[in-house]
Amino acid sequence: MARALWADFRRAMICRKFFACVLIVPIILLLSSLDVVLAAFRAGGPLGTGFHIQFLKIALDSEAMSFCAPILCALPFTAAFTEDMSSGFIRAYLPRTSVNRYIRSKNIACAISGGLSLALGILCAYALSAMLFLPREVAPVAGGEIPPAFPDILGTAGLFFLSGAFWSLTGLLFATFTGSKYMAYASPFVLFYVLIILCERYFPDLYALYPREWMNPTDKWRLGSFGVLLILSVLITVASAGFYFAAKRRIRSL
Repeated sequence: MARALWADFRRAMICRKFFACVLIVPIILLLSSLDVVLAAFRAGGPLGTGFHIQFLKIALDSEAMSFCAPILCALPFTAAFTEDMSSGFIRAYLPRTSVNRYIRSKNIACAISGGLSLALGILCAYALSAMLFLPREVAPVAGGEIPPAFPDILGTAGLFFLSGAFWSLTGLLFATFTGSKYMAYASPFVLFYVLIILCERYFPDLYALYPREWMNPTDKWRLGSFGVLLILSVLITVASAGFYFAAKRRIRSL
């Protein structure tokens, strides 16, 4: 199992697609709040304490980041199983491991690579934001209001990680069902957009299934971020189980 996982991790995360996704995230965050950046540089004077984190939190809540997230996390590994099937590589690989180990390693590698493509990108964006704005911020005043801190960004990055894991597994599941690697890339965004439409137009009170709430939860959640954690954990489990049974059925047909 360890060797199968290591092979899939290398395939998922030591590749151009994964590094490209990590680098694209800071670019999207910067461009989505470009007006804030320009206003900060045009002001000329010192910036408020914690401005670099406030800027990043605003960018993470932007529509551009929300709609790009399901696309970026699907790129590294969601088409891996379909590519193995279509190329015939799976016939040579399965005799060296078991079917269960092969499927589990694909599940885990897909979820982790999809989540890390967003989470690492957010951490890179934080480093860039700190380099740009932190030297111009005023020192915090003793007894004053405490500005947002780095742990807030870590918490948001964790939610993006779970969201990315779910969307990447969604692409893996749909690609396995259809046998098309293009569905691996398209299905996460399509499902994301369908849920957005349903929640915004028809079921506004169904905030638990609103994808933007999973990444930037509002005060509607009684349990706060822990409620989002529970919802995403259930969805990830369902998507993983769906891929497990779908992949087993496809392998039996070989």
